[in-house]
Amino acid sequence: MPALPKVAIACQGGGSHAAFTAGVLSALLSPAHRDRFRLMALSGTSGGAVCATLAWSGLLAAGPEEAIRRLEGFWRDLAATDPLEVWLNAWTQFLLMLPISVQASPYAYSPAAEPRLLTLLERWVRPEALPAPGAPRMRPWLRLGVADILRGGGAALDGESAAFSLSDVVASCAVPPLFRAVEARGTLWWDGLYAHNPPIGALLDLPEKPDEIWVIRLNPRGRATEPRTAEEIEDRRNELAGNLPLDQELGTMALINRLLAAAPELGTTFGYRQLTVREVAMPLADLPYYSKLDRSAARLEELAALGRDAAAAFFEPASIVVQPQA
Repeated sequence: MPALPKVAIACQGGGSHAAFTAGVLSALLSPAHRDRFRLMALSGTSGGAVCATLAWSGLLAAGPEEAIRRLEGFWRDLAATDPLEVWLNAWTQFLLMLPISVQASPYAYSPAAEPRLLTLLERWVRPEALPAPGAPRMRPWLRLGVADILRGGGAALDGESAAFSLSDVVASCAVPPLFRAVEARGTLWWDGLYAHNPPIGALLDLPEKPDEIWVIRLNPRGRATEPRTAEEIEDRRNELAGNLPLDQELGTMALINRLLAAAPELGTTFGYRQLTVREVAMPLADLPYYSKLDRSAARLEELAALGRDAAAAFFEPASIVVQPQA
């Protein structure tokens, strides 16, 4: 029988749209698909970082079923279900639909997003149960995309480090002005969408190299019509900004494949090899930007169901976006 492909899964950020990612990961880790590949690593940014961390921690703790339980439990708890939260969520969506915006520094008030996220992460990641720093740690590896506010550029924070904490995950989600800067590992971070959305290159430097990288994309690549309203323009600006780091890294992957095809000795020198990159994209390309803050239970379940249905596409030839060169 052919060897199972060694796979690293990269999860793009997109706020509550990452419920789609949770659905994809849950399906891939289910009995229907988990014996069709070997999971080497997970990377993610923002909501993708949350999903990657939930799956990673569950796999390390007890295996695929626990990873699925954590993914589903987190998004179930995040959903606005009690009457006050339902009202607040609806009111927030209404305000964000208005053709005006008001910007306020998160240092002028106490943002509620960070403590709420941290509470849910503590409940579902359970960092105290992770292997102790320095202990032998099984796959998968974890990489979280963040942007370095003070020094510029970005980083892919690793889960194996003794410095790993839930602050790393919160930092990857810290999009201003909903969050203040997050201090971790000796500097200040913002959401990784400004640098790595999600980390791809970091997956090439793992202790064991993957054969394939699977990307879960949340921001649509294209639009059918010209954006003209203020809302449409803001939507497209956000999509382009969120896709730029990912598309640049995919371009680098394609370049590496071409270079290795032309000069195979470079693989021996630098330890790289040609890789296949597959991609599954969220099918709802017309969702507005403000829907990334929508926590309605119906919307989150809709996205998760779409993700579960889309997972099988990774095993189809049409999912290949970068492939080895002859």
